[in-house]
Amino acid sequence: MTLPGPRAWGVILLAVAIAVLAATTAIRSQEGYAATGPRFVPLLVGAALLVLSILYLARPGDEVADRATDWGRPAAVVVGLIGYVLLLEPLGYVVATALFCPAVARVLGSRSTLRDVVAGVALGLVLYVGFTEFLGVDLPPGLTPIT
Repeated sequence: MTLPGPRAWGVILLAVAIAVLAATTAIRSQEGYAATGPRFVPLLVGAALLVLSILYLARPGDEVADRATDWGRPAAVVVGLIGYVLLLEPLGYVVATALFCPAVARVLGSRSTLRDVVAGVALGLVLYVGFTEFLGVDLPPGLTPIT
């Protein structure tokens, strides 16, 4: 199977950007045109995708992009993300993040297991407390003793 070339990916990214921006206009808000309403983040993402796709299409061709790509690592990261999503609800945000971070770090080439585990646990705890306590966002608690 032959994957599309770099220009085709740029066109696909441009189409996704246009779709995101079009879908953003369908978001209804009671705040009218508030700067930070529910349309803000999708608009920001759509605009960023649009700029990146235009920059990607405008760049001159390079020989690195034309070489065969090793899809093993990206595929392993995708499998890790799927596992993360599946474990998020039963294990909770902190435990799933603590497992996900060192696993993906290993896939991406890290060989410092202790550092990766400590970083995963710290990241999971800090983000969990930050989102649940300070931002009021409910993350799945699962096995997390913090309430």
